[in-house]
Amino acid sequence: MFEPLYVVPMLLLLAVVWFAGRTNGLRRTEVKDASQQVARHYFQGINFLLNEQPDQAIDTFIRSVEVTPSTLETHLALGNLMRQRGEIDRAIRVHQNLLSRPNLSILHIRQAHLELGRDFLKAGLFDRAERLFLELVEDDSGELRQSALRHLIQIYQNEKEWEKAIRTAEMMEKKRFVRGPNELAVEQSHFCCELAVKATAEGDFLQARRQLKSSLKFNGNSARANLLWGDLELKLGNYAAAIKRYGLIPQQQPDYLPEILLSVRQCYRALGDQDGLVSQLRLWLESYPGTSLLRMATEEMSRQQGESQAITFLADYLKAKPSLKGLHTLLTLHLNRGDEGLEEHLILLRDVLGTLEAKRPVYQCSHCGFKGRQLHWLCPQCKCWETVKPVKGVDGE
Repeated sequence: MFEPLYVVPMLLLLAVVWFAGRTNGLRRTEVKDASQQVARHYFQGINFLLNEQPDQAIDTFIRSVEVTPSTLETHLALGNLMRQRGEIDRAIRVHQNLLSRPNLSILHIRQAHLELGRDFLKAGLFDRAERLFLELVEDDSGELRQSALRHLIQIYQNEKEWEKAIRTAEMMEKKRFVRGPNELAVEQSHFCCELAVKATAEGDFLQARRQLKSSLKFNGNSARANLLWGDLELKLGNYAAAIKRYGLIPQQQPDYLPEILLSVRQCYRALGDQDGLVSQLRLWLESYPGTSLLRMATEEMSRQQGESQAITFLADYLKAKPSLKGLHTLLTLHLNRGDEGLEEHLILLRDVLGTLEAKRPVYQCSHCGFKGRQLHWLCPQCKCWETVKPVKGVDGE
């Protein structure tokens, strides 16, 4: 289908033919003939566009415009336009055409390599992109090397080559390139966590601990590292050690406290310390209020101290901080008591609240707004680490 928005930038790019024909250094006696040839190519290109033949229009542009310092940016802009539109094959053709020209300077060759690598990366041709970026990494001039390293990290992350990703990030950190050490440290910390997950799955618990230690060295505030470490100790039956690791998470990143509640309860029950569990939950509730924590604290209080005391505690709390989860828990406690007369309406209200709660998103990305019901350490939409967190408010935590 004919796309006007496609034609406009292409017309502008083809217009550079006129400029190229007059400034490409031709001898004076050849200017007239060259200008006529350029004009012919220009109108050919327009005709191809109007007849919805963008490939032929691009070929005309490539043939017509000599690559010089003054036209290089135009070629790069055309290739980038194609890539942004998802027309990767066309972008590759434009950038490969640049590399076929014998008169390019070293800097221009590197710029073309970088753009061609980006084309391959967008197309999912990671091996070919990696080779180009590795060549640029050998260049110590700075800016292009920096971009190449960042793209290599992206490739290694996509291919789950975590060791390579860590080493590449360390190269950027040493040179203090674009992103600051703190942001790189967060990424490296997660790469180590991925290696720990792999080691745990393979039964290499010693290696898993080593990777978790490395993760915390990169980012001492990593809740994920301590969560994985706690899970590892729980798996091995080291319940006290697991509780210690889980206990660090609220101090680091309170938003992830709901993720450890079931595991913490499992540890305390395995130790036979029900009173310790209730005390810990109430202590956390004072410092890090949240509905998942409130629900578990109320359930454990009901088990230990009776439903009446749990209902009184929960009702007082909800008056100050109302929430759907808390109200659902309060209704469930009333129903368990068998209050006659209110039972039918309480059941209806509880079921409605339960349906609403089951449909709402539990997590949201603070960077791009992605919502879901599962925790992702790496946002599936914007590919940022540690931006997906529990929803807050009346219908959240």
